[in-house]
Amino acid sequence: MTNEKQKRIVNDLQGGTYELLGRIGEGGQGTVLKTDQVNLVVKITNVLPEVQLREVRKQFQNVMRLPLRDLKIALPLSLLTLKNRAGYVMELMDGLEPLSAQIERIYTLEGQLDLIKYRDTGSFARRLLILKELAETLAKLHGKGLAFGDLSPNNIFVSTSIEHHQVWLIDADNIHYAEQSHQHHFYTKGYAAPELIRNETGTNVQTDAWSFAVIALQLLTHTHPFNHGIAVEDEDPDIAEEKAARGEFPWVFDVEDASNEIAVQGFPVFEMLNKRLFSLFQRCFGSSRLAEKLNERPTMVEWHYELNRTLSLLLTCQQEDCRSSFIVNQRVTCPFCNTFHEKNEYIRLRYWGYDQDALMAEQPWFASSEQMFLSLGQEKAIYHDPHSYFDNEMLKPWFRIALTEDGLKITPETDDHVILQNVDGTKSYTLHKTQILKNHQKGNKDLLITHSSLQMNSEKMHSFFWRFTW
Repeated sequence: MTNEKQKRIVNDLQGGTYELLGRIGEGGQGTVLKTDQVNLVVKITNVLPEVQLREVRKQFQNVMRLPLRDLKIALPLSLLTLKNRAGYVMELMDGLEPLSAQIERIYTLEGQLDLIKYRDTGSFARRLLILKELAETLAKLHGKGLAFGDLSPNNIFVSTSIEHHQVWLIDADNIHYAEQSHQHHFYTKGYAAPELIRNETGTNVQTDAWSFAVIALQLLTHTHPFNHGIAVEDEDPDIAEEKAARGEFPWVFDVEDASNEIAVQGFPVFEMLNKRLFSLFQRCFGSSRLAEKLNERPTMVEWHYELNRTLSLLLTCQQEDCRSSFIVNQRVTCPFCNTFHEKNEYIRLRYWGYDQDALMAEQPWFASSEQMFLSLGQEKAIYHDPHSYFDNEMLKPWFRIALTEDGLKITPETDDHVILQNVDGTKSYTLHKTQILKNHQKGNKDLLITHSSLQMNSEKMHSFFWRFTW
């Protein structure tokens, strides 16, 4: 790095020259800086002793050889030529910022949570999308036998614009094969798994999953799972937080132990999360903080599946001064403004099967757990299989459905079709273009949406449908 005050220049081993324009991220091991080259940033470590410097440079080179090119991870492209520091050049698209910046943005100048800012930064829906993208990257990474190592909001970069939810990981130099976890103990305070603090293990796929869960709870509800509890608040902060980090306190929403319950009530967590999503947090923070129950910790595949499923269960509040997204509940009431939603403001579709096999003769209809909610003014894409996929957006939808002021609009994709019929099959229509079920046609009757590929044989003995009431 040059000694010039006005211009800071670094060079890499390939002869490239980069002017450093400003800090965009910082962690315990170093700093990430923007450069004058489009979509190229650099990471530079803190000053290191010579022995450690050689090890760090070797680690950077090792990461460059890992099979990571298909993941949304900013990888080292070339090493920098620095004297008493190590560093590398990596590619990172414009329009991204650390997740930590978006977490901090919803607080007022007095440090209070601001519900309006929460809504205006994408509300619950965008946060779920960000977490789903992050879970997908981590699940794919773990599938390669690799662990990220030091996951925190500082090394997760997301779209600055709330219209998008791109997620990229930086600080890839900590990535390592999971079986080498004993060699890696880097972590960020507040996000490290208790077994890591207790020196029972190094970083691995399970410690990644713990860090993810902390980030997920913090992003969705702006609550730390331990540090916001009464047991931590009542003791000396430094001592109590260290105990909490070691797993010596229950988490703040533990259903079996209220001794560290939330000290200051923020967002309505129990109203915001459904049972299945909450159970993942309970399994992680409730039981898997103990050494003998690490196997109960949810994997990143489980998180991805449940987050993807939850996105289908969202409604948008119709109250003009709220418009927050939320998981549908039995009362169909927005947890942020307590507004009740009438039946004409949303529609529910459930995935059903119909089996005329003799064993099913008395009850041929069977419902799956897959369902979808659609708010007034909203459109969603429907795929042939309702279950969770990685890269789901890369698949071609089967049809799109929108609830409008005029009625329910069903639009098959080009060169595809939709079969619309009543429950007893006496009336059936094959749609190749947009069809609107008008509001005046409502008769509180069940209708089915299906496809020829979902009807297993010519006798239609075994079929699958999206079923709704109109």
